[in-house]
Amino acid sequence: MDRLMINAHELFRFVSEDVHTNMYILLNGVRALVVDPHPAPQALALLREAGIAECSLLLTHEHPDHTGGVYRFQQLFRSELICHEACARAIAFPDENYPALIVAMLAVQDERNGTNTAEHFRRNYEERLYQADVTFAERLEWIWEQEHFFLVSTPGHSAGSCCIIWNDAAVFTGDSLLKDIPAITRLPGGSTKRYKAETLPFLASLNRELVALPGHGLEFRLGDASLWSNHVESVDL
Repeated sequence: MDRLMINAHELFRFVSEDVHTNMYILLNGVRALVVDPHPAPQALALLREAGIAECSLLLTHEHPDHTGGVYRFQQLFRSELICHEACARAIAFPDENYPALIVAMLAVQDERNGTNTAEHFRRNYEERLYQADVTFAERLEWIWEQEHFFLVSTPGHSAGSCCIIWNDAAVFTGDSLLKDIPAITRLPGGSTKRYKAETLPFLASLNRELVALPGHGLEFRLGDASLWSNHVESVDL
C-alpha cells in the first residue's frame, strides 16, 4: 500500500500482484471512492477498519485487471458503479470481456521472466457480469463529498476508456496514458485512429502540471510523460 498526498487529501494506492494494476482509494467518513477496484485483502481490511459503509466505484475502462474487484466491493459495501457506456456494455456481457487475453499476455511474460503471474491471475480473477449505475457517452461532471470529478471519454486503448480529472489537480488516466510506456491499442475494442484523433488532443490540452495517476506504475507530472513524442504502440483496429 502506498499513501499519496493529492489535493491535501490522502490517497491510497494498492498494486495487484499479477498485472501490477493500480487501485486508488479515497476515504471520507463512512464513504469511500475507489478507482479500478481489484480484490486486495489489505484494501478491504483498510475499509473495514475505517468503518466504510458505502463505496463509489469508478472504472477507467473495462479490462478485467481494472474491474476484477467490483464483485467483492459490491458484496461488502453499498456501492454505485460509474463508467463509460461502452465499458458498461462490455462488463455486462460475457463475450465483451477478455480475461483470456490477459492470461495469454502474462504467460508470455512468465516464460521470459520465470514467473507465475498468469496462474496467479487465473486463480484469483472472478468472472462476473456487472450492471453500471451511472454511465456517460462523452463527458460526465460528478461531485463526490464536495470533491469535483470530470470523466472524459478517451478511446483507443479500449472503446470504454476514460480519464478522470480530480479537482483540476490530478487525473486518473487508466491505461490511456502511462509515463514511459506507449498506449496499447491493438486489443479488441482498441483503435489507433481514435487514440490519435480524440485522446491525444484531449491529453495535450490538459495542464501539464496535473498529477497523473496511471493504471500501472507510479504517479508523475503530466508534462513528464513521453506522450509528447507520438505516444502510441499499436496496429489499427
